[in-house]
Amino acid sequence: MPTKALISVVIITQNEELNIGRCIRSCRELGDVIVIDSGSTDKTQEIAEQLGAKVIIQPWLGFGPQKRFGIDQIQTDWFLNLDADEYLTPVLFREIQSLSLDDPTQAFRVNRRSFFLGREVRFSGWNPDWVTRIGNKTHCNFTKDTVHERLAGHTIEISLPGLLMHNSYGSQAEVTEKTQLYGRLGQLSRRSKKNKWMAACWAFFRTYILRLGLLDGVTGLRIASMNAKTTYIKYSD
Repeated sequence: MPTKALISVVIITQNEELNIGRCIRSCRELGDVIVIDSGSTDKTQEIAEQLGAKVIIQPWLGFGPQKRFGIDQIQTDWFLNLDADEYLTPVLFREIQSLSLDDPTQAFRVNRRSFFLGREVRFSGWNPDWVTRIGNKTHCNFTKDTVHERLAGHTIEISLPGLLMHNSYGSQAEVTEKTQLYGRLGQLSRRSKKNKWMAACWAFFRTYILRLGLLDGVTGLRIASMNAKTTYIKYSD
């Protein structure tokens, strides 16, 4: 029987006092929890430390580089990456806890169920939402993209049962803030120029019609509008 490897949890944060406690409580029994904080001015760091996490301050590098920095800090080869507004369901926790983790070429993906302003999103391109979050740092890591980063380098990918819950966009202020953030980050990573109005209209149509956002009602309309605004900012000079 192979010896079960330990796994470390890496969470990147900034001003996540409303979410970080639930996130850490859902995963801390898996192994060490490392929080990479980019300068929170609320109680994020305090809450994380109270729950047994190790907090490391690192000015913001972009999503990919920030997660890579976090993985560099862990003492184990295996890692689970979570965002602060995510948490494991009991089914997913037990599944991860039971993994043998004896093949470093493997990575594991989980199905994320998201909520927008408190409402579950079933369409709009958000469901199903498979994200690869468990890997071995000797074989894989996150790409260096500042936005839309992904785990790469593994040769085998396995889907796990259970859900990763994602309470994204908890308030209208957060919607506005993240729309601006992702739009500006998109400017840095865009590979070509497009007409910002046409690109924004296409983003709305794709979300609301092609990805059936209309079946999410008002929530789908809000998500489509948010995607259009983000795209408009991305392609603005």
